Amino acid sequence: MGANLIIQKRGPSLVNIFTRGKYREHKAANGPVFILGLGKFGQALGEELTASGVEVLGADRDPKIVQELSATFDHVVTADTTSPEVLQQIGVAEATRVVIGIGRHIEQSLLTASAVVDMGVPSIWAKADNQAHAKILGQIGVHHIIRPEADTGRRVAHMIGSQLQDYLEFERGFGVAKIAPPVRALDHTIEEVINPRGKSVQILAVRPREGHFRRAEMTDVLRAGDLIMVAGSIQDIEQFAAGE
Repeated sequence: MGANLIIQKRGPSLVNIFTRGKYREHKAANGPVFILGLGKFGQALGEELTASGVEVLGADRDPKIVQELSATFDHVVTADTTSPEVLQQIGVAEATRVVIGIGRHIEQSLLTASAVVDMGVPSIWAKADNQAHAKILGQIGVHHIIRPEADTGRRVAHMIGSQLQDYLEFERGFGVAKIAPPVRALDHTIEEVINPRGKSVQILAVRPREGHFRRAEMTDVLRAGDLIMVAGSIQDIEQFAAGE
């Protein structure tokens, strides 16, 4: 298969899986995820997906990394992901979900992304190290762009600068946060807390002091020690958490 492609595996090789047609059994949304680029981000993502029961098919141009991960992922290959021919060989054209974890080497990232987009993969995610990188990935046609450092920085900033215990931003300025109920909300129902004041936040879930998170009901009474999941604009969430 040439110097660009070396198979390391725990089960049947990637190429054998594809040529026997078994991969087509996984064409649904719950099929395997290709991760191209197995640096720290790709490895962490792959490990989390594997722990969740998702089949991971990984590729990296560094044979040392591939050897180290050969016992971790279902299938992992040493491959030049910038080569469309190599990507065809390992079956990326048949994939439904591909993550490009190459960030620091921008040229490799863009060449890989361009090749994957040309193959018509329906769901492509790519890591970007800076805004310019992210912009070009979007122009190429990548569907989802990930900026781990920037996203984490914004998340931590909101947590440090407010009463938020955790925060997940779905788009700029809107997200879901985990907070303790503000003092003025204690011993009141969710309906009493939200509706009369015309709050533009929603309480989605409640975790009683001795219990687990569950869907919030308007009749739930908020107590000291509870935690709640609140959705809305970051400004509204922070104001609500502060008791304003």
